[in-house]
Amino acid sequence: MNNKNEILKSYFGFDKLKPEQAQIIDSILNKRDTIGLLPTGYGKSICFIIPSLMLDGITIVVTPLIALMTDQVNSLKKRFIKAEYINSLQSNVEKENIYNRLLNNRIKILFIAGERLFTKRFSDILKKINISLIVFDESHTLLWSEDFRFTLSKIPDFLDNIQNRPPILALTATATKITINKINKLLSLKNPNLIVGDCDRKNIYYRIIRTDNKERNLLSILSKYKDKILIYCMTIKNCEYLYYQLLELGYKVRMYHGMLEKDDKLKSQNDFLNGISNIMIATNAFGMGIDIPDIRYVIEYDLPSSIEDFIQQVGRVSRDGKYGEGILLFDRRDISTNEYFIENIQNDNIDNKELTQIKLDRYQKLDKMIELALTSKCLHQLTSNYFGHSHPGKCYMCSNCKK
Repeated sequence: MNNKNEILKSYFGFDKLKPEQAQIIDSILNKRDTIGLLPTGYGKSICFIIPSLMLDGITIVVTPLIALMTDQVNSLKKRFIKAEYINSLQSNVEKENIYNRLLNNRIKILFIAGERLFTKRFSDILKKINISLIVFDESHTLLWSEDFRFTLSKIPDFLDNIQNRPPILALTATATKITINKINKLLSLKNPNLIVGDCDRKNIYYRIIRTDNKERNLLSILSKYKDKILIYCMTIKNCEYLYYQLLELGYKVRMYHGMLEKDDKLKSQNDFLNGISNIMIATNAFGMGIDIPDIRYVIEYDLPSSIEDFIQQVGRVSRDGKYGEGILLFDRRDISTNEYFIENIQNDNIDNKELTQIKLDRYQKLDKMIELALTSKCLHQLTSNYFGHSHPGKCYMCSNCKK
C-alpha cells in the first residue's frame, strides 16, 4: 500500500487522518526534517508509523523510557507491524538476534534509548542497513542532557556521521518556542518544518484550589468521585506517604514511582488499567506512553515545576474525549520545594556559566507556573498563550471562568 489513508484504514481502522498528522507524514515523505507538536492523545505515533510502512528502509525510534518502548512494540505487533526494541535489560544473545534480523530486513521499526546510538556494535550495524527515518519521540526529554543524560548532547555527532542521512522527526506534546529552538539545535535539524496542533484540551476542566491543608482537600475530592483518579506527587516521599494514608482509609489505591521494582510497577499499572484499583498515586515516572483512556481526574498534589509539566500530566485525563478534570492543590510552601530542587541541580559535564543559565531557565518556568496557580484569568487562555497559541478566554471550563 502506497497511500497513507489506505494504511490508516487497514492498520488502525480510521477513515481520515487529522490535518496535522497528514502534514507531518507528507513532510517526512518529502524528506524534510520535521518538528511535530501534538497534544497528548492526538495520535503522535501514527505520524511515524505510516511513513515507515511507506518507505523502503528501517525506521529508528529514539524513545526515553524502557517501559515506553516495550508498550509501543507490543501494540505494533498486535497490528502485525514488524517492530522490535533493544534495551539494556536484554541479553547479548537477544540483542544479536535482533541485529541479525535488522541485517536481513526483517524489522521495519526499531525502538532504542538515545544512549544506544553510541555503542560500537550498534553503530557498526547501522552502517550496513538502509535507514529511512529517525524519530525522536517525546523529544522534550532530550533536554534531560542538561541534567543527568549527558550522552544525549552528542546526538548531532551521530547524525552527522550517518551515510545518506534520512529525514529526522522530533515529536512532543508540549513545547515553548525556547524548547523548540533547543530541540532544533540539539538535533542539528536542517530547515525543519514546524507543525503544531492546538494544545488546548477543551474537554478538560482546570481547577485551582489554593490551600494550606492539601490532605484535607484531597480527601474531600476522593469522597465525591469513584472514577479513575491519578494523583501526581513531586517526591517519592510524598507518594509513599499518601499511598499508605489512603490504603489505611480503605481506598483501592496503587503506587508508581521510579524506585519500585519492575514487576511492582507493572502490577500497579495493570490494576489501575483494569479497574482493580481506581486511584493511582505516582511521581512523573508514570505518564509517557501509558495509554489509559478513562482517567477522569488528575490531581496535582504538589506544584509542578513548569506549565509544561502541568499540561503533560493533566493531559492524562479523559483521552477518550469525555469530560475530565485537572486539579491543582496549591500550597505556597511547595514553591520552596521546587526552589530547593533547582538549587541542587548538578552536572559535572558543563561549566558554571551553563549551569547558572539552566537554573535561571528553571526559575523562569517555575515563575510562570506560580502565575498560573495565582491568576484570576482564564486558565485555558493562559496555558494556550504560554505555548504560543491564541485563545479568546472565557472558556467556562476552568475554576476562574466558571465559579
